Amino acid sequence: MIRHIHGELATVCSGSVVIDVGGVGYEVLVSEPLLEVLGERGVGAHVELATYYAEGGGPGGAAPRLVGFASENDRRFFELLLSVPKLGPMAASKALVLPIGTIAKAIELGDTKTLQTLPGVGTQRARDMVAKLQGKVGEFIDGPGEVCETPAGDQLTLDALEVLTQIGLSRGDALERMRAVREEAPDLDTVDEIVRAVFRRK
Repeated sequence: MIRHIHGELATVCSGSVVIDVGGVGYEVLVSEPLLEVLGERGVGAHVELATYYAEGGGPGGAAPRLVGFASENDRRFFELLLSVPKLGPMAASKALVLPIGTIAKAIELGDTKTLQTLPGVGTQRARDMVAKLQGKVGEFIDGPGEVCETPAGDQLTLDALEVLTQIGLSRGDALERMRAVREEAPDLDTVDEIVRAVFRRK
């Protein structure tokens, strides 16, 4: 399995780059944000990417492809995405248009609206991402190298979630109760108010 590649940036295409390694050109699929970064560095630049080797689908199926990432951390998050039903390597790569910290936060919060802004992610796929990965991607939120500005409401929800889980609620139950409470009373603006409202609600 090919886990990294480094060489000279030979070509920047739509959705992929070609990296020359000792005279052999390897096409590597990359996300749009990474494509922009590599494009700015320019042809001839030395680049090093973590990679995921996506095997083909057998006779008549898709050819094997390399998917590239700026860091090992990004690749680990990508590999978690592949556990989502019917989300293959190509679709997962195209979906990474936001920082992984932002995507991870949306998953942890059950924020399907944000997830649906990702290319190829509709209502059902967003729900599948939350169902499969919620509680598993917390380490990627505002992780090393991530610059992720968080709307105040999202941070408030995360803070309230931490309190509710510390006092005994499961993560899923806490999120479900908070969503209901904040729909009924969107003006709640402190952790204490949200927690009290959750426990007042039958």
